[in-house]
Amino acid sequence: MSFVDVDEAREVHVTRLQHWFNRAGITAWEEKLKTLQLLREAEELEKGYWVPAPTRKVDLGGAHCLLIGVHPTTELRRHFSSVRRAGAARVIDADETVDLLKQSTQAWRGYDGLVASIWAQTVIESARQQFAPSIADDGIEVFGTRASKVKTGRKQNPTWCRLGDSAACIWRGVGLFRRKTGVARYQHFLGRYQAKATFLEGSPIQEPSRMQFGLAALQKQALAIDMAVSRDAISIKLPLRPPVALRRLLVALCNADTQSFDRTWVCQTQDFLPALQASLQELECEVIHHE
Repeated sequence: MSFVDVDEAREVHVTRLQHWFNRAGITAWEEKLKTLQLLREAEELEKGYWVPAPTRKVDLGGAHCLLIGVHPTTELRRHFSSVRRAGAARVIDADETVDLLKQSTQAWRGYDGLVASIWAQTVIESARQQFAPSIADDGIEVFGTRASKVKTGRKQNPTWCRLGDSAACIWRGVGLFRRKTGVARYQHFLGRYQAKATFLEGSPIQEPSRMQFGLAALQKQALAIDMAVSRDAISIKLPLRPPVALRRLLVALCNADTQSFDRTWVCQTQDFLPALQASLQELECEVIHHE
């Protein structure tokens, strides 16, 4: 649909995409488009138009690369014999990618280079001048952590608390608050609260899970990730939904447990363990290894 010439593509309207998805028997076409966008294989433009991104490689370190592009896997195999699916993306042996365009892993993921605590600290410091008096109603909760016992000792788990709860994660007087706006929908924002003092509300937070990881790390109460590595698979259980930059890599290389709300991921090969571990370190969590 987008092909014009070997090195030229045209925009395609979403209604045309929907028509061909339906002809192929793919009913969840909107979800498929969002996956293509998340993997940066296609981009949404204005007024309902989409355009494919250039085919390129993303170095995973070691002997493998991601092959990012909208071409079907069967078509790619005509040119690259080692192409295979991993999660929602395709991977290829690095020695077969000499002539491909290259994009760094950090740029493809959209990662800004900041670990969770530094990112949270930066966001809080930049928001200090934006706090204003607000109403601390009964529906407001604040993010915190609570410890639980495990075989290796104790681990910190995320929780939402009432105002004034000692489990709240407060850094320099600032915490992450939420207010319910609908069924399973919340508005997340920074705030300052002290008993018998005015509640101050700050800016909305677009990536609340990243702020949660960051606040826990700043308070020396790092959350825990459960990881099991076997010969056949890598299982990763996160305490929260992953931030966008990490989720992009997990979607590319792993399959999500559909009942886990993006918290449990399984990768079918050990080859990608170093890339996954490096990205998980950005959350500054305690990693609990299981047999």
